Amino acid sequence: MPAVKARRGARVAQARQQKGLSQQALAHKIGKRTARSTIARVELGITTPTLDLALALSRELGESVESLFGGDR
Repeated sequence: MPAVKARRGARVAQARQQKGLSQQALAHKIGKRTARSTIARVELGITTPTLDLALALSRELGESVESLFGGDR
């Protein structure tokens, strides 16, 4: 399971970098309750985002939730 989380996190990091956003800038765009460290933990595969965070990441990065977090079964 850790490898799956790492691949998902790498996809989030890649999408963020393609948008030219820092982790801090992405966290700011998502909302006041999202910290840069939360983005970092998702990208490193340390944590799985909540549904709300997954949806917010999808929206801000212009990617579907499936493309960011799915397909790793």
